Amino acid sequence: MKHKALASLVVFLLLATTASALTLEGSCDIRFFGRSTLHNFDGTAACQPFILTTSGEIGDSGIIRQTVVEVLVEEMDTGNSIRDKQMYAMFGQKSYPHIQGLFADLDPDVVMQQLQAENDASAHLEFDLRIRDINQRVKAVTRDLVVNPEQISFTMVFPVSLVSFQLHPPSVLGFIKVDDQIQAEVRVLLLRH
Repeated sequence: MKHKALASLVVFLLLATTASALTLEGSCDIRFFGRSTLHNFDGTAACQPFILTTSGEIGDSGIIRQTVVEVLVEEMDTGNSIRDKQMYAMFGQKSYPHIQGLFADLDPDVVMQQLQAENDASAHLEFDLRIRDINQRVKAVTRDLVVNPEQISFTMVFPVSLVSFQLHPPSVLGFIKVDDQIQAEVRVLLLRH
């Protein structure tokens, strides 16, 4: 499996680099999971479309310049309008309408080696998560990597501590409280442009 994915990546990158820079159109679907003293809940969101373009000299595939991936807070949905309004208020949606993933310059060759590390066991991808005006470093576990000449897809899973972003988890009547830890699962799709 690892060798097949690596061979697919080499073909993908060779096809892309022969036509100069590699451009990928990105999208992602997000699921998040939380617990409260009453019951567990989950929700969905999607990131705004984004573009990754390689340029420069680093590595055989160039380098992907700093990328910002945004999620609109108002598009996060738990299927419960009252809970959603509390969530939007917690995030300060009117003043801070976006949650952002901030990625430093990335060498595609190094990233793919990291994603395929440890004989297909869980690999990691690091980025900064910005909620409101606070950045926290996130180390996401990656899995389900699929590479072919047209696209790359994978899933990132990571916990988010609301308190670490100075957020106050919502409560109802003072005794039904949302736990601090939220689990995020992000399915990323990168299509060759």
